[in-house]
Amino acid sequence: MAVDLRDNTNLKAACEAVLAHNRELPWYQNWLKKLSEFLRKVQDADQEEFCSPAFQELLWESEVITTTGMGTVNVSEVIADPRVAECLWNLRASLKTVDAHLHDQVLKEGWRELNQLVAPPAVRRNPRLKKYRLFAALCPTELTTLAHYPKLRTLASLIGVGGSERDLSLHQGVLERLNDVLGNREEGLSTPSLERMTLPWLLYMKFVQEQEAEATEIADPSTGQDRLNPLPAERRRRGMLAIGGGIATIRAIIEFAKEGCKREDLVEHMRSINPSHATSSIRTQLNSLIAEWGVLRAQGEEIHLTPRGEGLLETGEPDEVSDWLLTRVLGVDHMLFALRSGPMSVSAMNEALRKVNPGWTSDRALTSLTFWLRALQLVETRADKLQHLTELGETWAAQIYWEPQSLAPEAGSVAASVVPSSEEAAPFERPSLETILRSFPEDIAFSISLVARLDAGLWSHQRRHFAVLTGLSGAGKTVLARGYALALHEGQTHPAEGLLTVPVQPGWHDPSCLLGYVNPLNSESYVRTAFVDFLLRASADSERPYTVVLDEMNLSHPEQYLAPLLSAMETGDHIELHAQDNDISGVPATIMYPSNLVIIGTVNMDETTHGLSDKVLDRAAVIEFWDIDVEAFPGWKTSALAEEQVVRVRDTLKGLVKALRPARLHFGWRTIHDVIGYIEQAERGGVIDFDTALDQAIYAKVLPKLRGEDTPRVQAAFADTSTLLRDMRLADSAAKVAELQDDLRSLGSARFWR
Repeated sequence: MAVDLRDNTNLKAACEAVLAHNRELPWYQNWLKKLSEFLRKVQDADQEEFCSPAFQELLWESEVITTTGMGTVNVSEVIADPRVAECLWNLRASLKTVDAHLHDQVLKEGWRELNQLVAPPAVRRNPRLKKYRLFAALCPTELTTLAHYPKLRTLASLIGVGGSERDLSLHQGVLERLNDVLGNREEGLSTPSLERMTLPWLLYMKFVQEQEAEATEIADPSTGQDRLNPLPAERRRRGMLAIGGGIATIRAIIEFAKEGCKREDLVEHMRSINPSHATSSIRTQLNSLIAEWGVLRAQGEEIHLTPRGEGLLETGEPDEVSDWLLTRVLGVDHMLFALRSGPMSVSAMNEALRKVNPGWTSDRALTSLTFWLRALQLVETRADKLQHLTELGETWAAQIYWEPQSLAPEAGSVAASVVPSSEEAAPFERPSLETILRSFPEDIAFSISLVARLDAGLWSHQRRHFAVLTGLSGAGKTVLARGYALALHEGQTHPAEGLLTVPVQPGWHDPSCLLGYVNPLNSESYVRTAFVDFLLRASADSERPYTVVLDEMNLSHPEQYLAPLLSAMETGDHIELHAQDNDISGVPATIMYPSNLVIIGTVNMDETTHGLSDKVLDRAAVIEFWDIDVEAFPGWKTSALAEEQVVRVRDTLKGLVKALRPARLHFGWRTIHDVIGYIEQAERGGVIDFDTALDQAIYAKVLPKLRGEDTPRVQAAFADTSTLLRDMRLADSAAKVAELQDDLRSLGSARFWR
């Protein structure tokens, strides 16, 4: 259970505990010793020594206070600039001579002056961490050793420091918070004073880094210093989505989430940046920023910047995302590691990448990776037309202390996703059956056992979530399917977005009816369908289930129009959408079958439909239901009929169901609804009396279903129906059934429509 460090008592106890623990560790003892020596040297140096090139190099490059990690920036020109040395000397001198209450003003003025001097062309990138570290050396009582600004912000938020502080003020805010619970720190460079300076870093390691399920960086237990924490190959993202505009586009997107926002609002913002992009493509981009870049995090429908995203937004520096890309994305560390040995041609890089993931059978994933290596300024093409590491690329590559792993062929062939999903890790957790039953719409009164059968059938396989509902026409198969889907999505902001109902049409002989197709008149245009858009959304958003209801799915042969999906759901392999090399209208050539896709088909068996092949039946859970509980029909409660009228209609329909059920000529809730509706309208009209309206309703809605051959079962059904209608004094209906009985005897068969 997480500790609330905003509580004074908890924070004080946490501080005392981490200090007591670390005081016993050799690395921490050694760190305090070196820190004391270094800070005393900085404070005691005279002007001549302080401004010398050697001392300036020590100030800028020493890693006693903290290591730069991935933030190494070449500051050789800054070190050689006498204006910088003079600026820093004046700052140190002022801090020693002015009153303590003026330190804040002095620091801010010095910070502004230094930032003006340490800028292009003196440096190619902003050495932000080095500047924080340097100021900590000049004024150790005002700053902490947690020089990595996004990490400091994370800790500040954790301990209850407001989010308005920026730059140096954030260090001061954190230290003031610690002073509140521990008392003011000692003056000078005593051990307790240095402990207070290091305490934010110790708290970060204990309550942030160790609490992360799988932090990209971990502290080396022997040194306390950060090192990268790479995931094994099989758990990494399989490639990166190419995003036009590179880092600039990413920053423009995440700027919108600076203060937090709704997922759909961010989607609309992204659409304003790229109006031509389809919604599915935009959602795919959004999820890539979560899973491939680690700059955004999703909490339900809320989107927030991660500390990594905050850093990237503030600086625009690729270093801010290096930890994630090197440890979480397959192929990045491989390429940089390989290029350490020497330059490579593009074809050689692609060949090496194919060995990393045998599932990369097309060039799209390879091209996207090499695009990002260049866009991030890690790799450049030189006069020899080979790919070389840049200075930044060499810095990243130097952090790879492990030998990058590749996927085994069997793993790569199954998992080579082209359209990234929001998470590569564990599949989404579906709601429990109890939750689904509780969330089921109140006006849908199916038995618990029937809903449970559907639930078990859908989730009996880790990927094939496919069920077929068959049985009586009008029994509520589609209503059950839609009701289950909405209950499955209950708790989401817009549950209906996770449901698509597709009315299957006669004449669907190929997958294009569902999956769309390349425009034959324009090969750069794709004719999209609602289903393919829904499929792409499901593929890009693996955290949530997406349910498709195929209504009357056997009006055409399902094994024909569902062929690619049936194959992919069995193998877990790609769904082929088209044969072009690039995306067309936002539609990729292939996507992996989404394991969060739920398909529920409804089936009626009559002369207008087709039987289901073994290919379909082998992949689906078939749930047949013929029994209709007339009493359970929810429309009785809302009917406008008088109570005695409701009783008469209900008894009549119950009797008819009982009589017709043995011959499978009975009816479902749709018919019950229509019978009640007819009588209600007749009552409202004031011309037809109740008994006549009931007779007419039965004649119009029940009797047209009567048909059959002269068999004992049909004879019995007709006879029982005739008896019931006579007993209920429904003369016209009884006369019609008598005609059918006569046909049955004389012609050997009977049907309502002659």
